[in-house]
Amino acid sequence: MPLNDDARRPPKDTRDEPVREFAQGFVEAHRHRIFLGLSIAGTLLLGPFAINNFFQDRVALGVFTSTFVACLLANAYAIARHRAPVVPAAVIFVASLLGLATAMYNNGLIGILWAYPGILLFHFMLPRRTANMFNVTVVLMSIPLAWMHLGPQLTARVAVTLLLLVVFSNIFSYIADTQHAKEAEQRERLDALVRQLEEQNEALRQAFSVREEVERIARHDLKTPLASIATVPRLLRERGSVAPEDDELLGTVERAAMRVLSMVNLSLDLFRMEDGTYRLRAQAVDLGALVQTVTRELQAHAHSKRLRTELHLPPEPLHAQGEELLCYSTIANLMKNALEASPEGGEVRVTLQHVSDADGECVELAVHNAGEVPAAVRERFFEKYATHGKAGGTGLGAYSARLMARVQRGSLRMASGPEGTTLSLRLPAWHAAVPARTAGRAPAPSAALRIEPLPALSVLVVDDDEYNIVVLKSLLPSPPLSVRTAVNGRAALELSREARADVIFLDLEMPVMGGIEAARRIRALQLQRGEEPSRIAAFSAYDDEGTRRQCLQAGFDLYLAKPATREEVFAVLRGQDPAHAQGAGERADQGGGACGWSRASCT
Repeated sequence: MPLNDDARRPPKDTRDEPVREFAQGFVEAHRHRIFLGLSIAGTLLLGPFAINNFFQDRVALGVFTSTFVACLLANAYAIARHRAPVVPAAVIFVASLLGLATAMYNNGLIGILWAYPGILLFHFMLPRRTANMFNVTVVLMSIPLAWMHLGPQLTARVAVTLLLLVVFSNIFSYIADTQHAKEAEQRERLDALVRQLEEQNEALRQAFSVREEVERIARHDLKTPLASIATVPRLLRERGSVAPEDDELLGTVERAAMRVLSMVNLSLDLFRMEDGTYRLRAQAVDLGALVQTVTRELQAHAHSKRLRTELHLPPEPLHAQGEELLCYSTIANLMKNALEASPEGGEVRVTLQHVSDADGECVELAVHNAGEVPAAVRERFFEKYATHGKAGGTGLGAYSARLMARVQRGSLRMASGPEGTTLSLRLPAWHAAVPARTAGRAPAPSAALRIEPLPALSVLVVDDDEYNIVVLKSLLPSPPLSVRTAVNGRAALELSREARADVIFLDLEMPVMGGIEAARRIRALQLQRGEEPSRIAAFSAYDDEGTRRQCLQAGFDLYLAKPATREEVFAVLRGQDPAHAQGAGERADQGGGACGWSRASCT
């Protein structure tokens, strides 16, 4: 049997609509409050009158009025408790009708006057159609009783005033209903808009989380093979017998791989800068050397526009506090913009100098070109997505450049006019001793490795990438080390059951079983057997703080980021923090440290 529309609707919460019989039309949400107010007023007015009737030997009238007051109070109490009315409206009407009739018959004008509040009470406590029917009955009953006591003239006036009261009550209710309906419609639209905005915000949050996760996975998948590429040139050099020409090619491969790794990490760092969670790893940065590097890289572009690039650099290096990759990215952005904005055959002038301002001693890099920024763009030049007249422009260049400058406790300003445009980058000056750089030189085997030979250890290398296994195994001398390999966490767990490993290099993202789950299970297995815990080092392309904390909770001892140098691997074998290894410092000078290759021990 098909259900009607009412049966299909879910049950409604009627706590704010206590009495449907008493709630149709006029200001639905406040009907019960009106009835409560009128009930209290009626009780205060009729209560003394009802009691006085008994003292005046008007028992019938006293019974009717007392019953009416009791019904009002009972229903008012029920409505206040969000319950259905105790007394039906018909009972109240009959009691009030009998009371009014008795009062009019016995008291004349005094009884007739009670018809006016009665009409108002019924109008505001009942649905409009029912109230009009009851009130017309009151008017029809009042006319003959008024004729009996007051005569035809006053009766006509009473009839007219009673009818006008009914009419104006309906007009007032109609106006209130119309206004309430408009307000309700506006509230519904506003609620729908709020719900729509909340849904859109939630969808944006989910999309942003998905995008971050996808980018995080993509960065991991890119960094894993790049780490192997960046490590192979170093291994070939350490074996010796590399011709100078080959060494130059190997250096090119190594620098290119490190540059790509740096840019992959920078994509994540920009999100951290916007969120305010980026941790600055300040170092001495030679801005003049970076300017020369960028100038060489952009030389072909300058020649294509017949531009001259003038460098006004001091004879001695000027070092600023910052990160090399952030400074490189900022300078490259400023000089590329200058080349694009400069007129054909013009000049790009780069000036580097030491200045002092209210914030102290700074290093200022000014890039000037003869082009002029349009007035419509100047006010929002550094805003996100602001672009003008550049095909394919994203509007992120100037925004990200100033963001990187501010993260390094510096500033980036723009001045433009008929004489051209100047972008001025200011960074705090470096006051400590400048560390010696070894970039570009083939590292000799570390003396520390010869002085402190490794003990005989059982090592387990776990990685799903065969190239990473090959590279890491080449860094582990055998003997004195006994090296085993596994392709995922489950295989590592099986090998741990066969024989305990002294040191485990464990990748995090692997099929079948990941590194974090494998670390927990290996710890539980060794605890169950009473074995000495292995030294477990996370070996991953991820380098964010969340992953490090997760490794700590899973039972890792150390964290080693890819690509790893021989010194860092040997530090793990000795139970030392790989961040303090000699090779880590060398690679930071080559650009790796500038892109977030900080090593943090999980102990």
